[in-house]
Amino acid sequence: MQQHHESNDHECVNCRRLQQEIIALKEELAEMKRHAYHDALTGLSNRRFFIENVENRISRCMRYGDKCALLFLDVDNLKAINDKHGHVAGDLVLVRLSEILKRHTRTSDVVARIGGDEFGLLLDNLDRDQVLAKIAFFMKRFSTANCTLNGKQLPLGAAIGYCFVGPQDTVEGLMSRADAAMYRAKDKFE
Repeated sequence: MQQHHESNDHECVNCRRLQQEIIALKEELAEMKRHAYHDALTGLSNRRFFIENVENRISRCMRYGDKCALLFLDVDNLKAINDKHGHVAGDLVLVRLSEILKRHTRTSDVVARIGGDEFGLLLDNLDRDQVLAKIAFFMKRFSTANCTLNGKQLPLGAAIGYCFVGPQDTVEGLMSRADAAMYRAKDKFE
């Protein structure tokens, strides 16, 4: 009987140890996922996460007829800021812009840094006028934002283009249309 009791105690210790290892592995996996889907500088979602969400939005548009706008932003003069003030200044501009985007979007929206000085947003259930109002709001927030480094005000702005997700869209086609709209917006102000 004593031997059976010792065996059960040993099994319980092993079970607790295995449970602790499983918890540690789950935490490590969650951390790896966070790194795989987030931009290290801004804390926003990254391109991989964004593209997966574009795919999901296209599926929802096909299935349910949902509305979703895709916005592309290209930061104004980031190269010039980096050249004049250093990369710390450029990073500060990217972080500040990302804070504004995140603060002024809904939790259901997706905000991502999709590369260098480009950001993408997926905004659900907005019509054309609401999207244009949101773009105007962002432009005003950028132009009035306080972004200073060593007492120098850094310019904050972006060209913003948009398109709506259609049920026949592909990820590549949709992102290409948004990118073209962003370049048209950029050309207006240059």
